[in-house]
Amino acid sequence: MPYKANRPHKGEILNSAIDKTFRSPRLILTWLRFGAFFGARRFGTRCFGTRCFAVLCFSVLFGVSAVSADTTDGNGAALSRIGFVDIPYLIDKAPQAVEAEQRLETEFAPRQAALKEQRDQLAELTAKLNDNSLELPEAEQIRLDRESRGLERRIKRSEQDFREELNIQKNNEFKKVRIQVLEAIARFGKTHEYDLIVSDGVLFAAKRIDVTERILESLVRENQRLQSANQ
Repeated sequence: MPYKANRPHKGEILNSAIDKTFRSPRLILTWLRFGAFFGARRFGTRCFGTRCFAVLCFSVLFGVSAVSADTTDGNGAALSRIGFVDIPYLIDKAPQAVEAEQRLETEFAPRQAALKEQRDQLAELTAKLNDNSLELPEAEQIRLDRESRGLERRIKRSEQDFREELNIQKNNEFKKVRIQVLEAIARFGKTHEYDLIVSDGVLFAAKRIDVTERILESLVRENQRLQSANQ
């Protein structure tokens, strides 16, 4: 009777392939690149494909031991070191952002005071026009009404200009802060030998890989160093 080899079940082959994949950081990155390429071909844009398949792959990665920041596999081989950072939190809490907010308040405080003074004048004119006990002559009422309308238009224009200039300045200031935050993340990753640090688009990140507070501490130290150097 001819010999017939026992062939492994398809499910066993798939499980073996998945197991080997998640034991090798190189294979993990290969799958991520394949996912981005396939998503671009399937859905038409590289950005969409990259995000969808990256989120899917990271969701799986966070469920296996390969995401451990400081562990090795059973054979003693080093695993990939992955971290997560909350960038909006850093931009909000970083001392560089607090200082930028204070600079904006100082710069625009005089214009805010001028607007408040104009609003107070308008309120006085409106109260005077609505006070029937004054019995103002018709000519005076017309003059006050014209003055009130003109002041109201000037206030609206001033408020619009104020908001536009404030938004421009705010965007410029916080663009600098964002660059500083991204540079701090890159320095942290290189210093602590991380293979990958992810942020936006992650569905779940365990506390053990969250490095947000550690990077915030580095931003605080860097700000203190610059302040000491400028004194």
